This record gives sequence, structure tokens and C-alpha cells, in this order.
Amino acid sequence: MIVLKSKLPDWLWSSARWIILAMLAIAFFIGVIGSNAFLPIGLIAIAAALATVRYWDELKAFDFWALDEWIRTRIDAMGVREWRSPYHSAEIYCSQVTAKARNEAAAEMNSIMMELIRTNEPAGASTGGAFATMPQDRTDARSRHASYDAAQVRYNQCNAALSRELLAQLARGHLIAKGLPIEDGNAKSERIIPTSRWRVMSLDISKAKAAGPGICYEGIVIGKKPEKAAPQVPKAPKS
Repeated sequence: MIVLKSKLPDWLWSSARWIILAMLAIAFFIGVIGSNAFLPIGLIAIAAALATVRYWDELKAFDFWALDEWIRTRIDAMGVREWRSPYHSAEIYCSQVTAKARNEAAAEMNSIMMELIRTNEPAGASTGGAFATMPQDRTDARSRHASYDAAQVRYNQCNAALSRELLAQLARGHLIAKGLPIEDGNAKSERIIPTSRWRVMSLDISKAKAAGPGICYEGIVIGKKPEKAAPQVPKAPKS
């Protein structure tokens, strides 16, 4: 008997989950048959108290504010009509001047790349290739490489500015994003990214990727948070 009493608390603690489920099932069954109105309430209260005691440490560590934020963000995401990649979202939600300058730099890089391909010159080389044997050819090649490098610098600068602008709007909650969380090198199912996480993450709009301390998302798409309709003021009746 003494051994049984000493093991009873340990058994209750280890089997608390099943005891709680059994009490809830009994309460549901009694509530369905309607034999007693107070017994189900008492069983539910006891199950809730046991769950609180058993999982108190987990409840204290649980971030209820993050759960509330996730729920609100999830509800807002339901109203998003179209999701776009960060690269294309920057053209719509960020500075049009910066986006235009980036696109012009990208077009210039593509044009120079096509010229280098036609002349068999690898992009990024500092000297003329095997086919640039004439002095004029070598001069043209160096000029194209310099132009390509300058366009790439402008492109990277514009992308960085657009990334900061998008990141600020995401952190304020004006935009909503979702992506694939990466855990242990594996991509999980697509999820809505909580607004608070954008305060500690950086965004790469070219790769549609965001990362922060212990956090990484890939395949990010962005949508506009639906604006709430302004309340209509009833018109005063005509006299």
C-alpha cells in the first residue's frame, strides 16, 4: 500500500494527458445523454485544472502574443487578391524612380551580355579574350566590361534600396508575406510570416529569400493588406 501511494503521483503526472482526455470524453458523453447538467461542468473544470498544473511550464513559455499576431495576419491574408514575388512587388509598392533605375540597369546589363556573347567575350573579364586580338577589339571589350560593371553596381544599389523599403512596409504590417520556412536544411510547407519577424530579418528580393537569427524563409511572395472600408456616416434627413 505504501509503495502504491508513492507511485500514484508519478503515475498521475505521466498519464495526465490520457486522464484529461478521458475526463473530457466522459463529460461529453454525459452532456449528450443529458442525465446530469452539473457533472460535465465539474469534470471539465477538473480536467482544466489538471492540465494547468501538468503543463504550467509550457504555458508560461508559450508566446500567446505571437499566436494572436499570427491569427490576425492569417485573417488579413485571406483578403489578399494577388501574391507577387518580392522583385515584382518592389515595382508596385516601392519608389517608382528606384524601380525604374533598377530595371534600366538590368536592361543595360542584358544588352551588354548579348554583345559579349556575340563577340565571344566572357562577362566580367578584365582583358580581351582570344577573339579580341585587334587593338580596337580589345578597347571595345574593356569598354563593355566597364559598362557592365557600372550597370551592375547601379542594379545592386537599387535592389538594396528597394529591399529596405519593402522590409519597412512588411514590418509595419502594410504588406503581408508568406514563404517556405527552412528547418535543418529542409523546406516546410508554406506559411504566413508574422509581422514581428520582419524586424529581425533581412530581405533579398532577387532570391525571394529572408533570413534572421535562427530564421530563414525561401520562395517568398508578397501581397497588399486589404484596406478596411471607412465607416459610412448616415446622412441627415432632409427637412
